[in-house]
Amino acid sequence: MGSARETRNRYGASAAGAVKVTSEGYRIVHSYRVPLPSPAFSGDPASPYGVAVDIGTTTIALELVDRVTGAVLASVSLLNSQRRWGSDVISRIRAANSGQGAAMQCAVHQNVLDGILRLVQTAGVAGSRIGCVTVAANTVMAHLFLGLSCAGMGQSPFTPEATEFEEILFYDLFSTDLSVHLPSAGCTVLVLPALSAFIGGDVVGGACSLPEDSPDPRLFIDLGTNAEMVLTVNGRHYCASAAAGPAFEGGFISCGTGCIPGAVSSVTSSGSRFEYETIPGGDDNRPAGICGSGILDFTACALESGLIQPDGALAPVCAESGVRLDAAGVVRLTQQDVREIQLAKAAVRSGIAVLLEKAGLSAEDVLSVILAGGFGLYLRERSALAIGLLPASFAGRISAPGNTSLAGAVGRLLDDSMEMCCRTFVGAAETVTLAEYPGFEKMFISGINF
Repeated sequence: MGSARETRNRYGASAAGAVKVTSEGYRIVHSYRVPLPSPAFSGDPASPYGVAVDIGTTTIALELVDRVTGAVLASVSLLNSQRRWGSDVISRIRAANSGQGAAMQCAVHQNVLDGILRLVQTAGVAGSRIGCVTVAANTVMAHLFLGLSCAGMGQSPFTPEATEFEEILFYDLFSTDLSVHLPSAGCTVLVLPALSAFIGGDVVGGACSLPEDSPDPRLFIDLGTNAEMVLTVNGRHYCASAAAGPAFEGGFISCGTGCIPGAVSSVTSSGSRFEYETIPGGDDNRPAGICGSGILDFTACALESGLIQPDGALAPVCAESGVRLDAAGVVRLTQQDVREIQLAKAAVRSGIAVLLEKAGLSAEDVLSVILAGGFGLYLRERSALAIGLLPASFAGRISAPGNTSLAGAVGRLLDDSMEMCCRTFVGAAETVTLAEYPGFEKMFISGINF
């Protein structure tokens, strides 16, 4: 592949360089990584391949990795079949506690098996040479994957069955009648540790995947239905989970949708006119809806044009019809849509305020802001600041490294010392329960206006 160069193609690595392409292929660049090609992992040398899995509430992403060279041989993503039991973790917990846990485990296992099969077919390698599977997931998804009880997470004080998970043989966990074994008979499954019921291995692994020399104080945010946040100050981690709701993923928005072909992904304004771009593959003449990044752009542009007031009220000219993006009015923001966006952004903003106060810092003290996940890759900094999702002082300090949860799972495949990195993180972390924090309600209310 030629000489080394930085890339944004896989995880969307920032200039700080979470991922680089070398003559040996893709590799994670961590301070704890040993020089390639010396293997830093335990296991059977005859089974040098591994599969990293990010089990998200909505999407499951997998990568087939050569553990000796660090090369990523294939990647695949698919929808989590558990979505038929609900779109959020609370719905999944309720379903599991009502007797659906075994069925939900079978569903996610089938997803992972399907993903592994697609990986080996794409890469053209023998699946029997897969010696390890690493999994990063939020705490609820990890419990459903492993078949653990979710009873303790269904009510206060929201206690998970486990936060550390023992290594297990693949075929002791998976029940499969496949005539051709995909992983080797001795393949093991490693699930990254969680911190609490709502701070999972996806956040722990993601935070540990960041370069250790990144600026401090540092704020890590994984935006989704739950916005998990980690404020790192002098090696101490203050963690919180804000119930942002599904607005940033298109949920509860009248014309909202996921990141599908044809969805509006970005919006700009020119005078009194809106211009927009859609995700390729849809109908060029009719948008399929609007996804999270487009929602923030559209809101910011409507604020700038005066069609939405700072308190969230729509201007009289569009109070009844909503703010139209396209001439046909396929995509529009209604008054209820704007209220949903306000609630979601207030949850995030108040969570940030709590962590800063807990650490004794101001927003100006934060030197680096990392927006993790696919949403962060497409989020325009200007829009996030314009609607007040993030403090104005964060301008110029925001980066989007992409799927850090998957990066954490890959890092665990490549280097056994990642396990100690995760344990060290958990040991230096403090979970802050937002709803119980003095003054949180006041912070939330003050964060509602744009």
